[in-house]
Amino acid sequence: MNKIEIQDPRVAGKIIAANAENDKRKAELGFLGKFFGSGENVRLYIVGTITLGVLLIALVYTLIPDQYRSPDFGLKEMWTLVVLPVESTIIGYLIGSKSKDSGG
Repeated sequence: MNKIEIQDPRVAGKIIAANAENDKRKAELGFLGKFFGSGENVRLYIVGTITLGVLLIALVYTLIPDQYRSPDFGLKEMWTLVVLPVESTIIGYLIGSKSKDSGG
């Protein structure tokens, strides 16, 4: 880390306090906190990650050749039993959380 000479002790104290607060916050966040951050939008980031993960898995399963898919779990089952319920639940959660946050 580069060292900077600071002449004013008040400025140096503020820098030290800010660095200490930053280190404290990093320690409190943990692994998932470092990945998703903190604040009001954390729920949105987590739900978005789950949504993209489910859609990516469904897309890969859809694009692989038929011979590699399970005969008991086809595309219809994948989309109707997994993807659509998960995605509609997530949309309902987002709409519900927005209306709760706005007080309506």
